[in-house]
Amino acid sequence: MFSRHLISIALLNAAIPAFADTNSASTPTPTERAAFFRSQSSKAGEFRGAWIHSGYGIQGSDWDHTVGVLKSNGFNAIFPNLVWAGVAHYPSKLLPVSPRAKDQGDQIAACLAACRKYGIELHVWKVNYYLLHAPREFLSELRTAGRTQKNTKGEDVNWLCPSHPENLALERDSMLEVARDYDVDGIHFDYIRYPDREACFCAGCRERFETEANVKITDWPDEVLTGESAPRFADWRREQITRLVRTVSQEAHALKPKLKVSAAVWGGWANARQSIGQDAQAWIDAGYLDFVCPMNYESEDEAFAGWTRKQVEAINRKTPLYIGIGAYRLSGPEQLARQIQLSRELGADGFILFQLNEKLATQFLPPLRLGTTAAPPAAAD
Repeated sequence: MFSRHLISIALLNAAIPAFADTNSASTPTPTERAAFFRSQSSKAGEFRGAWIHSGYGIQGSDWDHTVGVLKSNGFNAIFPNLVWAGVAHYPSKLLPVSPRAKDQGDQIAACLAACRKYGIELHVWKVNYYLLHAPREFLSELRTAGRTQKNTKGEDVNWLCPSHPENLALERDSMLEVARDYDVDGIHFDYIRYPDREACFCAGCRERFETEANVKITDWPDEVLTGESAPRFADWRREQITRLVRTVSQEAHALKPKLKVSAAVWGGWANARQSIGQDAQAWIDAGYLDFVCPMNYESEDEAFAGWTRKQVEAINRKTPLYIGIGAYRLSGPEQLARQIQLSRELGADGFILFQLNEKLATQFLPPLRLGTTAAPPAAAD
């Protein structure tokens, strides 16, 4: 099977050598490019989505235009980044509301109206823990209350500490607020992890770990990094992330059984489990996710196929697998078409592109519509 897929990659590369290589001396004519895209097979009934970091649609347009672009190009889902750990682009009762949303109105409602008009699923994307866009006053309050992370050197990290009970409540309740107050199709975890291996090692983490593990740490943080308590701390650290996924999944499904809970996760699950506490395989095995979106943002097709193959085998049909493709890293729509075909051939159930902006909307999606996304996608629930 492995060699067959390598041959498939080679055949795909050979089919469009001039298109894939931007430095090639041979430049395809518009007619040749159109012929290539029309030659691409399509797959009916699959999931096709796009992430969009802007909480206000494609720059210079609105949600009606943005969602309409996806509809006209054969997509069935949008994942707009409408909420962060420290800011919301809708009238949240729990998080600071962005000044722009106060001026321009409820962006979940605006996006949802466009999605219902065009028959597109809306999965509200939340950046968990990361306080990048939090108002200065809010961040200061959190830090004073001991709710932000510290690294191994004791330096401040602008992320919520996952082990702090008030942060667990805030992250949980802000996602459930969306599920409860809006008729969306799903809620989507992102940054559902620690920032890196160096966090969090705040005083609160030490106290809570000691209490829950019934140990006394005399040399913090070295004893939990490389000492005898390291394995237990690693398990405890992972659980701080997993418990949020578990709690949100259980409570969101209790509120609305048909709501889809999903997550954007790193491609290398085994390494992410150790380095950033993101245990995607455990979440899938436990049934917490209605689908999973590994971010296989690879500029080389062989690397992209390698990650996808491992994920298909690991999931083994336990939940739908929608491969995250980093269109921004690719040479052009030709390579994007190739990676979509690879994801299909290797057994994924759909794909999601990062990210929807003017370039993707005008340069990448229309060529795909000629063949790759010509067949209708799965109908929105």
